[in-house]
Amino acid sequence: MVPLHLRATTPLNRHFIQVVTPSTATSNPTASTATNKNKPKSKATPKKSTKQAINPKLRSSGSSALRIEPLYTPNIIENMLQMPTPEVVKASSALGSRSFLQRGCLPHRDTIAQLLESLGIIDQEFEDAFNKQVLGFFKVSVGACMPFAISQDSNRKVQAFSILSNAKRERDSVVTTIYRSQTTDIFLVDSQTLATGFENYLEVILDLNDLIIYKANKATTAIPPELIWELGSLVKELYPKDPSAQERYARVVYDAGNKDKWAQVISFEILDKSQKNVLASAFWIDRDDIPGGFFTALGTELEQTFWISPLNYTRISRGVGQYGPRALKSIANKKNSKTNRPMRLYGNYSGHQGIDFSAPQGTPIYAVANGKIIQYGPMAAYGNLVIVEHPGNYKTYYAHLSAFNPELQLGSEVRRGLEIGYVGSTGRSTGPHLHFEIRKNNLYLNPLSNMLELDLWTLRPSDQPLLTKSIVLFSSQISPQ
Repeated sequence: MVPLHLRATTPLNRHFIQVVTPSTATSNPTASTATNKNKPKSKATPKKSTKQAINPKLRSSGSSALRIEPLYTPNIIENMLQMPTPEVVKASSALGSRSFLQRGCLPHRDTIAQLLESLGIIDQEFEDAFNKQVLGFFKVSVGACMPFAISQDSNRKVQAFSILSNAKRERDSVVTTIYRSQTTDIFLVDSQTLATGFENYLEVILDLNDLIIYKANKATTAIPPELIWELGSLVKELYPKDPSAQERYARVVYDAGNKDKWAQVISFEILDKSQKNVLASAFWIDRDDIPGGFFTALGTELEQTFWISPLNYTRISRGVGQYGPRALKSIANKKNSKTNRPMRLYGNYSGHQGIDFSAPQGTPIYAVANGKIIQYGPMAAYGNLVIVEHPGNYKTYYAHLSAFNPELQLGSEVRRGLEIGYVGSTGRSTGPHLHFEIRKNNLYLNPLSNMLELDLWTLRPSDQPLLTKSIVLFSSQISPQ
């Protein structure tokens, strides 16, 4: 059985991924391409910034938003760690209870049968498929150990298996993934050499505290600033609450992106002081039909936290449920207009669809996932409203804003963690807060419900080969057992 705390070498690799250090990153030309300036162009060209500082106490009420100065947030991740976590009991994933993930670096074997036997796996159908479709793999593989990741279902049948031909991850190494088709009862094979496809991938190793107290005004190109919010959410989810505050390191592998593609965190690991033990890890999988997501090496989802954390807030002032009464009226006496009847209460209770996050006026609001802006202006009771459309017929609503990001407009493409507006109290609102909603097919979803299990934060069978491949490629190298 592969241990949870895995033995690693440092650095991850100096062959197919370029290593960047904070001290030299400012002179690295590849890393500099990951800045916000080179974000993908949207169909609607963003407007030039015209934001001016205005008294934060002022707020707009009506159809227009004041340009207010956002609150100064120098330590982005540190602020996120201090932020309360929404009270949500995560549903027990039906898939998670049926799947089993193993990963490691086994001593070299001569056949797939020997490898499966060493893992205690019996699956003749998979073994036959591997021997027929992945010919001669063990004859060309080199190195003392073989990095692998394997996923099984509840019947212990293999669903996805990824393996590297060379533990050193040199450019001529090949990663092979064989996985069970979801539409036909056959196995499919995907093989890729490490020589191509990873030209913009970079690796950074830094003290975890340096990442936590990341200061936007002192940032270097070691970590692109547009990835900080995403990393902050990962730290909040994975960081072990250790009272001894021992020294920790962060290893980040990211795709620097280009003019047509956003930068993206590919893997994130928290290491101990020796940098030899992996304490926690997360891996990104890019999905075509729905937004991509982060999962641990055991297949545990990390996405729900992202989708319920659009800002650094003080508290949840109102969740989903009933409230009321919503109407109070004083009715005039028809016979004598100078006198009024006693005030009558119309006790209509109404459901509240959304989460209200209390926060100071001007607090930055972030997009929870990549998408396209389809509403960017006032809308009745919502006040100033941003709606972002995401793949899979998902939409997120951000309401009562005091101001918008002036560099965006209707039709702009946004990435996760991009500022889209600032907390306010426009529309039907009693004080500064963010009203936040998640909808699918225009139907409201309660993301705090322990009964809600979305494909957004589920490791689906079709996602498993993507995860096993990502683990094999980007996890820290694991020493032989």
